[in-house]
Amino acid sequence: MVNYWRAAASKEHLRITLRQPLIRVRCKPDRGVLPSMRGHRCRRTRHSSCLGCGPPMNANAVENASSGGRVTSDPMIPLKQLAFQARHSRVRVIDALVGGKANYAEDRDVAARIAQALPGGFRGAKRLFTEDFWFRVRVCRMLSSRAEIKHFVLCGVDQIATGITPLHELIQRDEPDAVVVYVEPELNSQRHALREFDSTLKSRGPVVRVVHDDIYDPALLARLFENASVPLEDSAPVALVHCAATLPFLPSDSHTTAADVTAGQIDTLPEGSFFTASHLCIPDNAADNAAIVTAANILQESGFGARIFRSPAEITELFAGLPLVVPSPLATRPMPVPCSKWYPAGPLLERFDVDDYNVGAVAHKGKPWPYA
Repeated sequence: MVNYWRAAASKEHLRITLRQPLIRVRCKPDRGVLPSMRGHRCRRTRHSSCLGCGPPMNANAVENASSGGRVTSDPMIPLKQLAFQARHSRVRVIDALVGGKANYAEDRDVAARIAQALPGGFRGAKRLFTEDFWFRVRVCRMLSSRAEIKHFVLCGVDQIATGITPLHELIQRDEPDAVVVYVEPELNSQRHALREFDSTLKSRGPVVRVVHDDIYDPALLARLFENASVPLEDSAPVALVHCAATLPFLPSDSHTTAADVTAGQIDTLPEGSFFTASHLCIPDNAADNAAIVTAANILQESGFGARIFRSPAEITELFAGLPLVVPSPLATRPMPVPCSKWYPAGPLLERFDVDDYNVGAVAHKGKPWPYA
């Protein structure tokens, strides 16, 4: 007679040894993960991992976890880097501003003080970054359809907790052959996007790559062109996209300025390429600049950047003298405009003062573009 429990234990051991797709474990609270991910249940496959559990565990690690022992796999991020990012993560602060949960208490504290300084509070902050996202969607769709751009380099991974479809999916919905490359300097966000977005392990479908690199380096594009794993060609036009979550958060200890960063990257762009950027702005007609100064001081004290907000003239300098695309059919001249007013999809049903605090523009490199 076969012992049922012995047979069941052998079967379970065989399942773990063969690494069947479904392995359920419980995260440990001392593994350096985000507070919102502690103690959650994850459904792990051998090709993926979750934000709370880190890289996939081997059979020995799973056996230790199931027997009550300590999980032997390494944390997703080294503890020293976690301690550094605890005060220097622009992604988590923005996530807290828009109502996300992937952030620390310190991030929420900084976000609360910024929201008090911005018009509309948290609602205004969420609208600011949401409109910034849709601005990039309209730009990429226009460049894909009218300029026939096939290669997009997106600086920074979207962390907007609004349930919006990722930007690369919206681009490739209109142009399935488009190649989208995300570049993210924060290792935490890059690894999460690598698991969610990167198509390296997929045998078919649109091409998406997620690269961990310094978006504030003027030589960024030169390295991407030389990287064999990144499907970009230095002879084909590229759309380089910066957003309100990148350039305003240039590290304060950086030895370069935002204008130098964009000038170096624009210089590397092939002829016929486009450069898109949005930046937090100090409106010329602002009734009270005290809110802007307060928010900038909060971020500067938190170690994010020296110039969070810039004037419209300073933002224009970020395009290194390239001709700008007219922002709408009613515009009299090309210039940076609030992101919600750059070729809007329809009439603006509600007026928000915070719209004027983030402006964007598109520039073309090379011969005159007929739509510019």
